[in-house]
Amino acid sequence: MSHENNKKPQVVFDHFAYKSEKENPGKGHHRRGEHKGEHKGDHKSGHKRHHHHNKLKNLREYSQEQTSRLDTYLTHPVWGLLAFILIIWLIFFFTFRLGAYPQAGIEHLMNLGAMFIRDNMTQGWFADFLSQGVIMGVGSVLAFLPNILILFFFLSLLQETEYISRAATIMDRYMHRIGLHGSSFIPLLMGFGCNVPAIMATRTIKRKSDRILTMLMIPYIPCSARIPTFLLFSGIFFPDNQVLALSMLYFGGILIGIGMAILFRKIFFNFGIKDFSIPLPRYRRPSFVYSVENMWDAAWQYVKKIGTVVLLAVIIVWALDYFPLKDKTNPDTERVSYLEHFGRVVEPALKPLGFDWKMSVSLVTGITAKEFIISTLGVVYQAEEDSASDEQINTSLMARIKEEKVFNKANALSFMIFALLYMPCVATAFTIKKETGTWKWALISIFSTIAVAWIAGFFAYRVGLLVFV
Repeated sequence: MSHENNKKPQVVFDHFAYKSEKENPGKGHHRRGEHKGEHKGDHKSGHKRHHHHNKLKNLREYSQEQTSRLDTYLTHPVWGLLAFILIIWLIFFFTFRLGAYPQAGIEHLMNLGAMFIRDNMTQGWFADFLSQGVIMGVGSVLAFLPNILILFFFLSLLQETEYISRAATIMDRYMHRIGLHGSSFIPLLMGFGCNVPAIMATRTIKRKSDRILTMLMIPYIPCSARIPTFLLFSGIFFPDNQVLALSMLYFGGILIGIGMAILFRKIFFNFGIKDFSIPLPRYRRPSFVYSVENMWDAAWQYVKKIGTVVLLAVIIVWALDYFPLKDKTNPDTERVSYLEHFGRVVEPALKPLGFDWKMSVSLVTGITAKEFIISTLGVVYQAEEDSASDEQINTSLMARIKEEKVFNKANALSFMIFALLYMPCVATAFTIKKETGTWKWALISIFSTIAVAWIAGFFAYRVGLLVFV
C-alpha cells in the first residue's frame, strides 16, 4: 500500500467511456473525448469540464496527515471491511428506497398517457401500439430511471473522494484467496455500472491470466441494466424486506462469481500470485456539482438507449405479440401470436425453474440487452382486451404482474436469480472476445453463466416452493 500524491487517479465510473474505446482497442483506457476526431462536438464541453474539474481537485485535497488518519480506520483489516460493507449497503438502501417515489410518479404519467390514447384515438393497431407497445414496453423501463440516477450519483461520490483505491486495498487480501489481487477489484466494482467498460478496464491488470480471470468474473456482477428486474419482482413479492432481498441478490452474485473464479483458476491458471502495490491518492472532498453532472450524463445515455435500441426491440416484440390478428370469421378460434409460438418452443427448457412462455421470452430478448427483460414483460403482460371499458387503465407493470396467477414468491425468486447470473449481454460477450482476441473465453463465459444460472434458479425454485408456497 502506498500514497502517491501527484499521480492522477484513474477514472473508475466513467460509465460510457467504452464508446470511444470500441473504435481504438488496445490503446489503453482513456477518458471521454480523448480520441482525436471522434465525437468532437459531443465531447468538447465535457473535456473542458473534466480539465477544469481536475484543477479544482487540488483545492479540495486533504492533507497527508488527514489522509493517514482516515486510512488508519478505512483500510483497517476489520474496521475497513465493515465500513466498506456499510457504504455499499447504504448505496443500495438509498438507491431502492428513494427511487421508489419518482418511480411511482412516472407510472402515474404512464397511466394518464394510456387513458388519453384510449379516450382520444380511434381504436386500432396504431392506438394499441402506442398504449401497449410504447407506454407499457418503453415506459416500463423508463420508470426505473430514478434508481439508475441515484446509483450513479453515489458511485460518482465514491470516485470523487478517492475511496475506490481504499476499497481495492481492503479487498486485496481477500482477492488473493481466489488467485487475484486488489487491482482486479476496480474493474469488478465498475461492473455494477456496466460490464462492458469494466471488462475494458482489465487492461490495467498486467498479467494476462489475471485479466482473463477477472473478465470471466465480471458478468456475475449485477450491472445497472438488471436493476429494473430486481426492483420489479422484489417490490411485488418481498415489499417488506426489499432492501435485504436486493442486498442478498447482489452479494450472492458476487459470492458465486468468486466461486467460479476459484474454479476457473484451478482449471485454466493454476499458478502463483504476484505481489501488487495499490497507489492511494489523498482523500478529497467530493464535488456535488460534478457528481450531479455525471449522474445526468448517465441519465442521458440511459434515455437515449431507451429511445433507440429499446424502442426498436419493443416494436419487434409488440408486432410478434400482436400478429396474427384474431380470425373474426371464426370467433371461437383462439389467437396464438408469433411470439407465443416462439415462447412455447423455449418454455420446456425453463419450465423446471417455474417460468411460463412469457417469462422465457423476456429472458431470451434479455440476451441482447438486459433492459429488454422489463420492456418485453411490459408488452407480453398487457391489460386484458375488455379493460378499455374500465374507468382507469393501470399501466403499472407491477400491478399487471400481481394479477397474473402464474407468479409466486418461488418463481419470482428463481427469475431474479436467473436474470442475475445468466449469460452476459451481446455487447459484453463481444467485448470479451475483442479483449482476449479469441472466442474461447467469450464462449466459456456464455455457457458457464447459463449453466450456473439454470442450476441456481432450479434450486431456488424448489426451495422456494417448500418455504413460500
